[in-house]
Amino acid sequence: MVHTAWSSHAKRWVTGLGLAVPLVAMLLYGPLWLWALVVSAAAAVGLWEYETMAQCPALTRWELTFSLAVGAVFSAAAWLFGPAGVLAWAVGAVFALWGKQLARPPLTRDAFQRGLITLGGWFYVAMPLAFVMLLGSLESGRAWVFFVLFVIVSGDVGAYYTGKSLGRRKLYEAVSPKKTVEGALGGLAASAVVGTIFGMLFLRDTGASMAALAAVSIVTELVGQAGDLMESLLKRMAGCKDSSALLPGHGGLLDRLDSLLFAFPTVWVYAQGL
Repeated sequence: MVHTAWSSHAKRWVTGLGLAVPLVAMLLYGPLWLWALVVSAAAAVGLWEYETMAQCPALTRWELTFSLAVGAVFSAAAWLFGPAGVLAWAVGAVFALWGKQLARPPLTRDAFQRGLITLGGWFYVAMPLAFVMLLGSLESGRAWVFFVLFVIVSGDVGAYYTGKSLGRRKLYEAVSPKKTVEGALGGLAASAVVGTIFGMLFLRDTGASMAALAAVSIVTELVGQAGDLMESLLKRMAGCKDSSALLPGHGGLLDRLDSLLFAFPTVWVYAQGL
């Protein structure tokens, strides 16, 4: 049993490091057009997992292709036109869905509900991911993106090991049985420390104070934990353990992105106001 648990744990680390190395290289040295391609691809994979969880086996290839194609545009719109592009495409996506529903009868209650599921996917997965582009386009944008990653990853690690050693009280057992209050607090503490240190080292030129960095780190981790619970709720409702089996030891891409989806918009709101 111990060997099996360690094997699973080791597999998570190997997969995580395998993804982290090219990701870090791209974020450090890659042009923004490459960022846009990678984020669009991530949005498409996340939407595929979301649509499969929510709509299989009724989901058709045409519906899936439409959902992925519309969702992938958000990142390109953010790169080319900034916040206005994201908002404009949000409206465009609604009209695209309207046109698709009119072009593909029958116009039934089932079609209405399925369309709303697709719309929810765009605003749950694709639009939040577009904020990677908005954040990266700011002055010191690359450092801000790394700030989000450091805060969320340190929060995940802190929550895991604190919960494993000290966890007693369940955080929300009906949704995520393994999460504990102690783990959540450990994640917040780790994020506050790591985010503040990272900010003082790499974001000094933005004018952010130590207190502000600590506060935004805590808020970002809170949002990240909420995003994690939200995806756990969706999986619970869909009857799935993981969003897919794409990443060994981790489940699906959406299982890795859930904490980040609303963290990027949260930090962008703060950073663009400096």
